[in-house]
Amino acid sequence: MTVPCRDWEPLLLGRVSGELDAAEERRLDLHLSGCAACRAELSALGEALALAELPPVSEGERAVLAGAERSALAEWKRRLRRRRSLAAGAAALAVAAAAIAFAVSPGLVRRTPLVEVPAVAWQPPDLDEAWSEAAIADPSAAGDEASPEPAESSSGDDTLYAELEEIDLDAP
Repeated sequence: MTVPCRDWEPLLLGRVSGELDAAEERRLDLHLSGCAACRAELSALGEALALAELPPVSEGERAVLAGAERSALAEWKRRLRRRRSLAAGAAALAVAAAAIAFAVSPGLVRRTPLVEVPAVAWQPPDLDEAWSEAAIADPSAAGDEASPEPAESSSGDDTLYAELEEIDLDAP
C-alpha cells in the first residue's frame, strides 16, 4: 500500500469536492503525472464521495468554511485573553492578601523574646586542662590501671561505696 504525499492531500480533497481554482488544478495535474500514490488516493476519495452522495458545497457553506480559520483563531485569542485576565486578577488578589498580612502582623507578633539569652561567645573546653584537674583531684584516676579496686579517699567516696554495698542485687 502506498501512502499519498501529505502536502498534496488538501488539493486532492479539493479536486474531489470541486473547490480548486485553475492554478491549483494545473499544479495538482503536474504532481499526479508523476505520483502513483496520489493518483490512487484521488481515485479512492472519488469512490468514497460517490458512495456518500453528498450535495455540492453551497456558497453559504463556502463562506463559513473560508472564515472558519479566522473565527477559530479569534475564539482562541478571546479565551487566552480571558485566562490572562483571570491570572492577573488572581495575582493581584495574592499581592493584596500578602500586603494585608504584612500590615496586620506587627500587632500580632511579639517583639520581645520570651527568654533573654546573654550574648556570650561559646568557647570549646580545654580538654587537657580538664584532664589534668581530674588527675589532681583523684590521683588514682590518672595513674595505675592495673589495680581494679578504687583508691580510698576521705572525700566522701566511702559513703558512696557503703550505699552500693547495701543494695541487694539478688532480690527479685
